[in-house]
Amino acid sequence: MSESIEPSSKRSKLEAGDKQWRGTKQRRQTPQYRFSSFVKEQHKKNLFGVAFNYHVAEGAPLVVATVGSNRATVYECDGSGSLVAIRAYADAETDEDFYTCAWSYSSAGEMLLAVAGARGIIRIIYPQCSLPDKTYTGHGNAINELKFHPIDPSLLLSVAKDHALRLWNIETDTCVAIFGGVDGHRDEVLSGDFDLTGSWIMSCGMDH
Repeated sequence: MSESIEPSSKRSKLEAGDKQWRGTKQRRQTPQYRFSSFVKEQHKKNLFGVAFNYHVAEGAPLVVATVGSNRATVYECDGSGSLVAIRAYADAETDEDFYTCAWSYSSAGEMLLAVAGARGIIRIIYPQCSLPDKTYTGHGNAINELKFHPIDPSLLLSVAKDHALRLWNIETDTCVAIFGGVDGHRDEVLSGDFDLTGSWIMSCGMDH
């Protein structure tokens, strides 16, 4: 009798705990978002990319970048939610159309913004200082996405319409790896990313 009661008692406790957990999960409140402001950029073209800068000092105003047409614009978010433009970059090539942007920082601690798009050229911009911009070429077609390594801020991943992914070192200004070929994508690569440790890369594209 005691052997049959004990498992039953355990089941009751587990079921009660399970119900309590489910009830807690159902009562969890979702974040309340509200509209604060918007900006219409002067070029009046599509904006394809936006990225917050997670490398700013704690307590500093939020910084965000947008890209579209041949422009990249950096905004500061004030306490009221308004956006104030603090830096604008216009590519010398008017037929450029930026699709993506990503933030990182140099070995000296300077914030930098990588942008790329239709012309398959990566630009490295330093919004907060007078360091000269950098340019990386190698892709044979449009670049659809840029991602920086989560551990090493000098490693930049680019994925492109030429069916390939490339890994760049922005400190040595070299392309350190090309992912493509027989075992690679057979069509345009649309997106790619690192895992949190930077040990794995995942990509996806238009090859069905």
